[in-house]
Amino acid sequence: MSHSEIDDAELVRQFKQGDAGAFDAIVRRFQDRIYRLACVWLYDAQHAADVAQEVFLRSHTGLRRFHFRAAPFTWLYRTTRLVCNEFNRRHRYEAIDREPVDDAAGPERQLEAWQTAGRVRALVARLPKRQQEVVMLRIFEALPVKATAAAMGCREGTVKALLHKAMQGLRTQSEEATEL
Repeated sequence: MSHSEIDDAELVRQFKQGDAGAFDAIVRRFQDRIYRLACVWLYDAQHAADVAQEVFLRSHTGLRRFHFRAAPFTWLYRTTRLVCNEFNRRHRYEAIDREPVDDAAGPERQLEAWQTAGRVRALVARLPKRQQEVVMLRIFEALPVKATAAAMGCREGTVKALLHKAMQGLRTQSEEATEL
C-alpha cells in the first residue's frame, strides 16, 4: 500500500517508526493547506511559504512526540497558527495588499479579483480573532464543523455560533460599505 492510500494517523505512526517516506507523504498531503492558512494570516505569499516551511521543520521533530489526542491536521493547524503569531510578533508585520496574480486571466479580471480579495480580507480582518478563525476554516478551507471544532479546541456548537456571528458581522460591514 502506497503512502497516498494511508490515512493521516497511520502515516504519523509509520513516521514515528522511522519511515522517512511517511513524513514526505505528510508534507505532500498538507503543504497546500498549511500554505493557504498562512497566506490568510500573513497576506503575503513569500512570508506564508517561509512559515509553511517552518511548520514542517517543527513537525519533523514534534510529530515524533505526537500522542494522537487530536487529528494530525489539527496539530498542524495549531502549529501553523502558533508560527504565524510568532512571525507577526517577531517582524511586527503589517498586512500588505498584494495578491498572487493569475497570469491566465486578463488584466481587468486580475484587477477585479485583486480588489475583491482585498475587500474580503479587510472585512474579515475587522472580525474578532475567533470569528476570523472560524471563517477561515469553515469557509476558506471547507472543514466540517467537527474538524473545525477540533482545530479550534472548542465545541461544535461554539463553531456554529461563531460562524453565525461572523456572517452577521460581515453582512453588516458589507451593507455599511455599500451605503458609503
